[in-house]
Amino acid sequence: MSQRYIWLAGLLVLALAGCSEKKKPQAAASIRPTPPPMAEAEPEEMAEAIVEDYRYRPDGKRDPFESFVRVRLSSEDSDIASPLERYDLSQLMVTGIVWGTTNARALIEDPSGKGYIVGVGTAIGKNRGKVITIGNNRVVVKETYVDFHDRASTKEVEMLLYETQGG
Repeated sequence: MSQRYIWLAGLLVLALAGCSEKKKPQAAASIRPTPPPMAEAEPEEMAEAIVEDYRYRPDGKRDPFESFVRVRLSSEDSDIASPLERYDLSQLMVTGIVWGTTNARALIEDPSGKGYIVGVGTAIGKNRGKVITIGNNRVVVKETYVDFHDRASTKEVEMLLYETQGG
């Protein structure tokens, strides 16, 4: 145990001896080397040193600010003919179907609660869909839209009268 005290006392003496000696601070100018004087270059030499500026060439590239999804097919589609074309198909609900006649009809309800009667060929939905068939409990709508590769794609969406409640 006494050896510990001796070692501890020795370390304490060394620490105090290192602290008591004051070092003089060096001047800041002597620490930093002075930069060499700049040789004056002529403007022609500086122009040669600058690398040619990069120029963006949009040839063959798509517009980076253009939307990926195009909703309208042409400028003729800008006029909305019916209120049902203001809503997406997921926002509309089939509330009734009259299918016992030669011309089947369906009652479609918009989010505000207004009902509209549609038949085969009626325009419906934001993507200019057309009702193609009306069945016993479903309305099938065919939508045509343009994707980001400028290709026209079609899909058929079924709107059910009675949706299953699971289980």
